[in-house]
Amino acid sequence: MAPPSSTFRQVDEKHVPVEVKCMAWNPKIDLIALSNNQGEVYLHRLSWQRVWTLEPHSEASQVISLAWRPDGQVLGVGYSTGWVLLIDVENADVLHSFTTQSQVICMKWSADEALDMEVDGALPCYIDQSAKYLPKLPPLNKSFVRPSGSSRHNEDSPEDAKKLKEQSRLNILVVGCENCTVHLLAYGIYPVALLNLEKYPAVKQGKLVLANVSRDFHLLSVMVRSGHSDGRELFLHIFDIALLCTHHREIQIFAGKYGQISALIAYLDSTITAMTEAWEDILLEMDSKLAKFAEDKAKLGTGSVSDDFLQLLMFGTCSDELNQFLLYELTEKGLKKLGHSLETSYSNVQKLVLKHLQAVSQALTYHLGDVAGMSEWKERFGSLGLTPESVQGRHSADSLSSHS
Repeated sequence: MAPPSSTFRQVDEKHVPVEVKCMAWNPKIDLIALSNNQGEVYLHRLSWQRVWTLEPHSEASQVISLAWRPDGQVLGVGYSTGWVLLIDVENADVLHSFTTQSQVICMKWSADEALDMEVDGALPCYIDQSAKYLPKLPPLNKSFVRPSGSSRHNEDSPEDAKKLKEQSRLNILVVGCENCTVHLLAYGIYPVALLNLEKYPAVKQGKLVLANVSRDFHLLSVMVRSGHSDGRELFLHIFDIALLCTHHREIQIFAGKYGQISALIAYLDSTITAMTEAWEDILLEMDSKLAKFAEDKAKLGTGSVSDDFLQLLMFGTCSDELNQFLLYELTEKGLKKLGHSLETSYSNVQKLVLKHLQAVSQALTYHLGDVAGMSEWKERFGSLGLTPESVQGRHSADSLSSHS
């Protein structure tokens, strides 16, 4: 009986119009992500049907590395500019983005499926009950928000815009950079640790090649190419990161809270943008109607538009120029139309305040209160550097910046 064949056999071949730089198979679905030398990212099915295309992040930026989240729902894309984008597998929306300030060299997403989330005899687990006490955030009307290329909110669940709701176990995104730094991010969103390899003499003259954490989150392995001779020597450096293992549950809880607050802040920014746009629409309409009148006033040198309207408001008298403008250029019909536009803009702003701004402010207050409570739980969160002083200091800084 002939022994089974142990050789590789090509089963298919596909052609692409441009050179492929990186490829990464989805760990759960029949999808493959590819990047080319033009900075684009494609997502294909096994049948080679294209699912979506992600345009280059910026001019001349190149994709250096691709990494899938262990559940296959999010794709991490690392660029030569130092930016890392987390992409929704369903529609190519940017769920989250951050910069490492240096070219990305490698990325690896790791999770330990066997890690026990709770240990017998440990302190009770924190349970997020925000869904029980907080109303669902209403989706923002698309007509209010100007497309910006940044992350768009999940219309069904704006609170889970970072797609963390179904994450029952902790996973870590490891990002290695050209400046010999290694970033560890829980769920690819919350920065857990930053390791600067240049502080270690044995690594200082080398070039980072690969970085990854062990399956039990105890060790960080870093491979460095020697900076001496011809650079053919590779060195493996192993760092003890047992804190990630011993406090994985606390990191998971706080990373989830960080994701919720980040999503709410993005929702708040979009709400304020929508309010601004709703009011700017009427200002632009008024500006277009008053532009010619203002030009005529400037040519005649008979004062400003604001002087005429202030005189009409305070004394009930109308200048000849304003009288001509109201009667023959704006007309009664145009004035009614302008009034209707003002009423519509006011109504839109009022709805945004009552439905969206109030809801997101309430949710932010709730979650920030949770963070303040965690900071008081020193036995579990103190080792992560979360203290009442740090939370209060951050809150004070945010309050100061919001009033400046």
